[in-house]
Amino acid sequence: MVPVEELEARLEKILLYDGEAGLNALRDRAREIADELRWNAEFKRLDGLIGVLLGTRRGKVASPVAQARAAGEPFDDTCLNRLTLLFAELRAPLPVVKDVFSAVGHTRNKAFFEAYFSNYIEGTTFEVSEAEEILFDKRISANRPKDSHDIAGTFAIVSDQNEMLRTPEDFDELLQLLCSRHKTMLAQRPEAEPGQFKTKSNRAGDTHFVHPDYVRGTLHKGWDLYRGLAEGLPRAIFLAFLVGDVHPFVDGNGQLLRIMMNAELTAAGQSTIIIPTVFRDDYLQSLRALSRRHRPEPFVKALVKAQRFSHREFSPYPAILQELTRRNWFREPEEARLVEEPLPGQPRRGGAAQ
Repeated sequence: MVPVEELEARLEKILLYDGEAGLNALRDRAREIADELRWNAEFKRLDGLIGVLLGTRRGKVASPVAQARAAGEPFDDTCLNRLTLLFAELRAPLPVVKDVFSAVGHTRNKAFFEAYFSNYIEGTTFEVSEAEEILFDKRISANRPKDSHDIAGTFAIVSDQNEMLRTPEDFDELLQLLCSRHKTMLAQRPEAEPGQFKTKSNRAGDTHFVHPDYVRGTLHKGWDLYRGLAEGLPRAIFLAFLVGDVHPFVDGNGQLLRIMMNAELTAAGQSTIIIPTVFRDDYLQSLRALSRRHRPEPFVKALVKAQRFSHREFSPYPAILQELTRRNWFREPEEARLVEEPLPGQPRRGGAAQ
């Protein structure tokens, strides 16, 4: 006999992928079998359960997924499992790296490289000199206007200190921040439905992201966990993964998760994180370790490491450009190794990206 919670989970999945028609077809077939075998009581219980899931009847259900569906806010239980594992990992103490730099141009220059690398990792690639013209000189590329606006939209957010000090006070504000930042970032891409949650499923390779029907409910479950974490790096890492694993928008989710992450760090007075090109594979592999193999530790370690090597003075601009070049930030992962710089008081070392 199938446990009731497992039955509810199966029925909920049928409703998700086949809709009401799928559940009604199942109910019709069950009625035929029940009549043949005289399972009238069993069919009555099944019929009532389907009615609760469809919202046409009142009643109790046992499983969390069925309860959420009956309440009108279903969630992805597999994603929630990953979020719960990450939450447990982030309860352990993490380094606190304060942003101690105040030189003129530091914040703006770091925002430039944050926008540059965040778009580069997603395939919107420019030479640094081209990005300088787009962001500093406000010259939109005639050949690539939409790509230019993508990086300009990202820069508009991360260079705005008032915006980057905003973190959600409640769940509704979390949704508002996600949608408003996405709208600003992709304002020139109507095909990406700026500021609107996806209405069709999306995927990257073999990875299928949260179904559109589950976006709000899964974000809400994530919000409940987020509130239980310390401000700063723990919340930043958690929120980054929440946005990345749910993938609530058609496009721009990668840039958005790093914006949300760095807003948490900025609001806590901590050093923001940049993922340079040379560290791209390490970062993505750690993300996949959690999303595909349910291992949160590599993702946490990768971002702790990234915060460490992102902690530096980003002014004056010519000097930091030269320094980042020397440390291989612009090189492809298969071409070079990341050269790290230790935090004050730590020994110097050259290290491969782990």
